[in-house]
Parts: sequence; structure tokens; C-alpha cells
Amino acid sequence: MKNNPYMEMVSNHDKILNIKSDIYSNKWKWNYYFWNNNPILLEIWTWMWNYFSDEVSNNINKNYIWIELKFKRLYVTAEKCINKWAKDNFVVIQDYWQNIWEIFSNWEVSEVIIHFPDPWAKKDRQKKHRLFSRDFVNNLYKILKKWWKVIFKTDHREYFETTLEYFDDNFWNREVLSFDYENELDKFDKNKMTEFEHIFRKDKLKINYVEFIKK
Repeated sequence: MKNNPYMEMVSNHDKILNIKSDIYSNKWKWNYYFWNNNPILLEIWTWMWNYFSDEVSNNINKNYIWIELKFKRLYVTAEKCINKWAKDNFVVIQDYWQNIWEIFSNWEVSEVIIHFPDPWAKKDRQKKHRLFSRDFVNNLYKILKKWWKVIFKTDHREYFETTLEYFDDNFWNREVLSFDYENELDKFDKNKMTEFEHIFRKDKLKINYVEFIKK
């Protein structure tokens, strides 16, 4: 870790927040951070930096926040956004995704995007490390604005089906559901694929996709 050349780069980067006090002090104040009232879109731990940087640069009327832990991913993502002429509508945060309730307040986020998180599926005892849990979904519900959405993609069918059970029908509307996203949904756009999806296409793996709307 001491020899990681990206540590200092992350610490000195204007578009990366990696000090806890700076991150948590913005809870309920993210619109002040961006100096506008545009919708806030949160992407969690998916490390497909090309997808994130494309979205940021193509949607200047939205504010994007990306949570990641790895120094290289943080730095490369921020730089790719800047190189695509995205300047004021994004920030990259170094933090644990389980801490979203410490980072955002009630109804502060307009959309949450989660693409291909690690399924931790090799051993049953690893499943406790998964991003999705009932507590995590409950926190998603708190921070999300009413009638806005959570988008989730994964190639892992068991993880996908387990996650679906966490979204209580009393609180969420299941807007879109597919176990073969590319072949079943008209909204599939080959020009907006993540790096993982390019790999999955070559391997002919089916991608599971769901959108939940907060009631």
C-alpha cells in the first residue's frame, strides 16, 4: 500500500473526496456542493469507469457521484471524466458502499446505478460480503427520492434472484425485469455497455437487469 503511486494522486485530486470529514459533512448538502438543484445520480462500486465517464459527459444537467475504494480506479475514473470535458457535474468518493446512509440524507438521491457487483459466490460464507442485503436496500429506500429508481445488472443469476427478494412490494414497484437483458429489452444500447458487458457478449452470458421505483 505504501508503494501505491496513486495514493498521492488521489489525495491531491480536486474531483476526488477521500477524507471522511469532507465526505460526511456533505450529507444533505450535495446540491450545495454542486451549486445547483440538478438530480443526483449515484453509481456504486462498479469500477466500469468508461460507462461512468460517458454518462457524466453526456448528461451535463445531472450530478454524478461515484463510490469506490481502490486508488487507481478512483484516479483513472476522475481523469477520464475530465478528459471527456466533464468538469462541474461529478465527484468521485473513496468510501465503503455500506456507508450510504452516512453520506446521503433522506430523499437526496434521484437514481442509483449498480452494475455487476462482486457476487461473492464461491463459498456460502462469502455471501456476507455482498453489497446487497436487506439493510442496504432499506438505506437505498431512505436516500432515494419518491418515484425515482434503482437500476441493477449482474450476470450472476442466484445473486440476482436473492437480491429481488430484498425489495418489498409494499415499498417498491418493479418497473422492468429481465433475465436476458440484451435480447429481451428494447432499452439495451450496445453503445452504452460497460466493460464487463463486452466480455459477457463474447462469452454469451445472459445479463440480468431490473429497475425498482420507490413508491
